[in-house]
Amino acid sequence: MRKDNAVLLLLDVKHPYDREILQGITHNPSPMARWMQPEVMTISEANLVKLDRFCGVIADFDKPGVAAFCEKLSLPLVAISGSRLSLPSQTHLARVSPDSFAIVELIVQSFLAKGIRRVGFFSGVPAFTAPWVKERKFALAKIALKYRLEYVELTVPELVTPESTVGVVAASDTQARQFASLCNDQNISVPEHYSLIGIDADPTESALSPISLCSAVLPIRQIGEQALAVLQEQIEGKPAREVLVPATELVSGASADNVTQTDPLITKALFFLNSNFHRRIKVEQVVDYCAVSRKTLETRFKQVLGKTVHQQLHQVRMEFAKQQLTSTSSSVDAIADAAGFSNQHYLYYLFRQEMEMTPNQYRQKFA
Repeated sequence: MRKDNAVLLLLDVKHPYDREILQGITHNPSPMARWMQPEVMTISEANLVKLDRFCGVIADFDKPGVAAFCEKLSLPLVAISGSRLSLPSQTHLARVSPDSFAIVELIVQSFLAKGIRRVGFFSGVPAFTAPWVKERKFALAKIALKYRLEYVELTVPELVTPESTVGVVAASDTQARQFASLCNDQNISVPEHYSLIGIDADPTESALSPISLCSAVLPIRQIGEQALAVLQEQIEGKPAREVLVPATELVSGASADNVTQTDPLITKALFFLNSNFHRRIKVEQVVDYCAVSRKTLETRFKQVLGKTVHQQLHQVRMEFAKQQLTSTSSSVDAIADAAGFSNQHYLYYLFRQEMEMTPNQYRQKFA
């Protein structure tokens, strides 16, 4: 006989990820959490009980056999996973997973705040090919295009000291630790040459790494909370929907440490500046975005970075122009426009003043 408050949780509580999902399901203030009777089972255990006594199911589709098992169910169902790619695409299936694009964009915004405009993804050695890894790598490639960043392929045999800092998104903290160890073995500086950020905020991986890891905190407990809310909707007969849960926090670590991390105002200003320099913004727009007086912002820039806001904006534009000259075949006029300069003549003037050569000569020498 069906119990109106019995909920089947197909989770593997031996796994830390599923244990935290369970915390999100059972320890939240929603009305359903107070009245439901959760029963945690594996597939083999669920096969031994009568399923019609449950009012709904929350299932981890990353576990082997779970998706196939759930196909035969006629109960309200919510599928959870570490990746959208792991979940069936049927519109009738309610789904909850991390928002990989939001997680990776949070990391990229941290790189932008440091002035880093070259990024790459590290999948491990050998390369890990789980769906959530592919999803995060694809997200970085798309976000690099959005912010007009240079995307570099990272393969260990070619791991050499780069000419400018590369922001590395590791598939997880396991891969971040591996990358840090490889750099350590080759005497490559992290974060000077590679600014490294993982995903998971796993304290064990950070402790085992030769350098403490900066990492994005996965919203695992929030996935459990959202799964319960969506299950409530399913029980009430509402249409199935997909929920993507973003990350909102980076745990600091020496692998991506930077002086700007200690000053939120500088971080905010640099993010806006590095994201919008190509729009021909001026200092006044940076000030407006930060919602402080120009004097306050200029004073903070001098204290932290030793330069004015205008000097920082100029530096970002020049670095972008240099990168475009050496890595693309775009015309000088197109590069000047993309960098936010008024015209190519001004760019020629700046190169002669600062580099003692023309943009074309710079390209011939360094491309």
